[in-house]
Amino acid sequence: MPSILQYSTQDVQPGTGSLPLQLTQGVEIFLTSIWLTATNTTNQLTFWGNVGWSIQLLNQAVTPQLTIRIRQNGSSSTDPILFQTTDSELFPGNLGFITLTNFNTSFIHTRVPDPTKIGVAVPFYLTVSYIGLGNVAISGPVNLTGQVLG
Repeated sequence: MPSILQYSTQDVQPGTGSLPLQLTQGVEIFLTSIWLTATNTTNQLTFWGNVGWSIQLLNQAVTPQLTIRIRQNGSSSTDPILFQTTDSELFPGNLGFITLTNFNTSFIHTRVPDPTKIGVAVPFYLTVSYIGLGNVAISGPVNLTGQVLG
């Protein structure tokens, strides 16, 4: 059974930091980050986390699609993507009300470390972007957790 060699987590609760954070369609933004150091190429890196998000429902159809990524070394679009997942919702128009609706997207990802980064502290960045119709905000909680197993 593997041992936990390192553990790192960042957690942002609703109403703290910059939350809620309004998203701009097509713009990838940084949410949080952690650092991990693999000591051997046989180690496993395990990541898990969640992103709480909300959408303002108006009297029209909304179809937001969020893309959540873990990037290595930085949070820009040129930095390597280690993991990516999407979440979306479809709400038909003519609901006849205005309300705020909350969702939570969770993920787990395991991989082997980059052999060129053994013994080096590596930053991992959680980012999000969205496309589609609707006013989307990251409402929280936001969490990124990682561990090195060996």
